[in-house]
Amino acid sequence: MSKIITSDTTLPSRKAHVYVMGCKVNQAEIDSVAGFLMENGFEIDQHSETPEIIFVNTCCVTDSAAGKSRRMIRKLADQYPSSRLLVSGCLSEIDPEMIKRVAPNADVLGTYDKDRFQEIIFAKSSTVLESSLIPASSCLKFSSVWRSFRSSRSRAFLKVQDGCSHRCSYCVVPIARGPSRSMNVKEVINNVRDLVKSGFSEIALTGVHLGAYGRDLSPRSSLDCLIAELLANTSNCRFRLSSIEPQDFSDELVMLVSQSSRICRHFHIPTQSGDDEILKRMFRPYRTGLVRDLADKILEHVTDACLGMDIMVGFPGESESSFQTTLEFVKGSRFSYFHVFPFSPRRGTVAYGLPLRTPNKVARSRVKILRSLSNERRQEFYKRFVGRALEAVVESVGEDSDGWGKALTDNYLSVNVSGLDKGLKRKIVPVRIHTVSKNDVIGSLLREK
Repeated sequence: MSKIITSDTTLPSRKAHVYVMGCKVNQAEIDSVAGFLMENGFEIDQHSETPEIIFVNTCCVTDSAAGKSRRMIRKLADQYPSSRLLVSGCLSEIDPEMIKRVAPNADVLGTYDKDRFQEIIFAKSSTVLESSLIPASSCLKFSSVWRSFRSSRSRAFLKVQDGCSHRCSYCVVPIARGPSRSMNVKEVINNVRDLVKSGFSEIALTGVHLGAYGRDLSPRSSLDCLIAELLANTSNCRFRLSSIEPQDFSDELVMLVSQSSRICRHFHIPTQSGDDEILKRMFRPYRTGLVRDLADKILEHVTDACLGMDIMVGFPGESESSFQTTLEFVKGSRFSYFHVFPFSPRRGTVAYGLPLRTPNKVARSRVKILRSLSNERRQEFYKRFVGRALEAVVESVGEDSDGWGKALTDNYLSVNVSGLDKGLKRKIVPVRIHTVSKNDVIGSLLREK
């Protein structure tokens, strides 16, 4: 990344705020933005009352997410009228006019502009965003701006893939982010090495459609090839994989995970429905049998793996019978938890115009049923590890001298751990699980005798 120098010395402050809504990809992007600003003389100070720049990365995957983003933008515009407000993310691509209505002075960065924010972040407002009419579909190459930076997080998020070339009937993300595109393997390796040098022991590889990694590259690659290269060419870290679509989870990837302790035993698989007819209406390229077989395959080869599943309820045409089919599928699955959410119609998608919408009250009731089942399943999973030792990355250590902190095991147990000191943050340590309650998992640091 070339360093941009601004010659404007009249500005009273070099403080910046950064805000993020939504997924881990957005979080990885905001880390890159913050790092770039720090390289160019800014201090990220969320408490500053006079920030020169405010950068917001928005989400619009649901009505709720879009509403939260909109309210944040309005609040920041009102609170900091003299600051330069740059708004990026999916909402900026889908509804830039709405953003300009709630924050007339904001610079709205669509996907094309966000991928070149380094060029425009110091430009005068009047000269910014000349390319704002270029749609996300024109973003055909992975932008070089999204490299790793030091972060205040305990775990690093590295975006290695962006966009999606599959059009599920309900999903606005392909419209918002454009087609699938990947960071080349050498750049991924170099980014991982930089993050390890910065002290990170766990690196989460993120992407909008991570399982499509490498299909756009020349020569063509794949997610399992990337993981194999990372295992061979990096050290002193472990990798966590973000969501992988069921049809993209190859046998080779399962074998890699089973053979290496450097890949976290935690897999989130966006299934969306347990009813095959609803999956057809969603334009999902698999059926429930594939998901069931995949879970069996993973758990056969990867001991104590944690499996998570996305489930959407209330999709148009989901009858009571359809929901009961999904409920039985979920009950019979071997997944450890379920991320459950109601269908949210998004303008521009096929599902937006579909008839037979589920009443909101019915959808909320179905969400509640599945979330209750998820809580039960998660507790069952946690209790399997009482008395056992697991490897965990230390996420935080309290300010008090009692040594309590938080750590995340490779198979996704968030543990309250005793016996920690501040020097262990970001380190991978052995912890023993002692008790599991409704709200907490309690453990302690295992020290060498």
